Amino acid sequence: MKPYKKIVRFSINRNSGGADYDAHIDEALNKRIRDLSYEAIEVKNSELLPRLLTIILFWFRAQYVLFFGKIDIAIISPAMMLIIPKNVSIISIAHHYDPSVFSGIKRVYVKIYHWFFLKQKKRVNTVVSCSKYWSNFYREKGFKNTITIHNGFDIQSMDRSIDSLNNNSILKKYNLERNEYLHLGKFAVGKGQKKVFKSLRDFGLPMIATSPAKMSTFNKPNEVRLINARYDEYNILLKNAKAVVCMSELKEGWCRVLHEAAIHGTLILGSGAAGMKELLEIGGFKSSTIDSLRNDLISIIQEKSLSLDKVKLYRSFNLEKFNIAWQRCVNELLNTKD
Repeated sequence: MKPYKKIVRFSINRNSGGADYDAHIDEALNKRIRDLSYEAIEVKNSELLPRLLTIILFWFRAQYVLFFGKIDIAIISPAMMLIIPKNVSIISIAHHYDPSVFSGIKRVYVKIYHWFFLKQKKRVNTVVSCSKYWSNFYREKGFKNTITIHNGFDIQSMDRSIDSLNNNSILKKYNLERNEYLHLGKFAVGKGQKKVFKSLRDFGLPMIATSPAKMSTFNKPNEVRLINARYDEYNILLKNAKAVVCMSELKEGWCRVLHEAAIHGTLILGSGAAGMKELLEIGGFKSSTIDSLRNDLISIIQEKSLSLDKVKLYRSFNLEKFNIAWQRCVNELLNTKD
């Protein structure tokens, strides 16, 4: 009998586009590849331990599994800073790198793990990025095989969110009106929401951002309103916004929020930072700046929604393509080990 190959994915992502990407990898590799044992090992949030200590303990666990778990392929991110044994093939998911938006210990940590990642580039078999920008970046850094596997979206599930709930009742729940608010993406460091709010505060529309944190749904009137929305509510908030504006200051890997908005046909504006530029170019959109943002918004809202042709382009990034790409990536690496 042909022995099973063992693949383990290690992740410290949470509440981010990277975490969504990882979850889709699990779906792709759990269901469709024969003679494969697949496991995802992730950091578990703890109410008793600080996040940093939890990550340190997870790192030791990951090292043990790497050296003694009889793994054929490990899927990791540069942030893992792992010491890589010679008998394990490595696929690294490297979506973006930008320490400039952080400060203090966090910035030092980001620089150190990336330096350590570059130092071990000869041990990395494949670097997977979600945009051509970052695939080219790591190719120029000397990695021998860099490929782009774009985000895949569960479009049927997104559509069901819109159809299964009463859109008006969800909007009423958050004191919003259809086509009468701006969505500024998911709230996080480096996403530029404060600058967008300052630029558009006299535009006459409330501005919201979604956040995974358990916080007050409504903030002060002179701030961006943070909403902790469920997945189905999140889709409704994207679908019914006048526009979704993501003026990230950090070098983006892609920008799932803008892509999800475009899948729903909602108008989009973005800074075009790093990988986001490729996303905007799919629909023929130019990148915006804070200085041009107001005029750019006035220009695009002449239309009520994206054209059907543009929506079709964005909806072509489905899970089927994503699954095929990841299965091919893994199979090619497994074949080189036989």
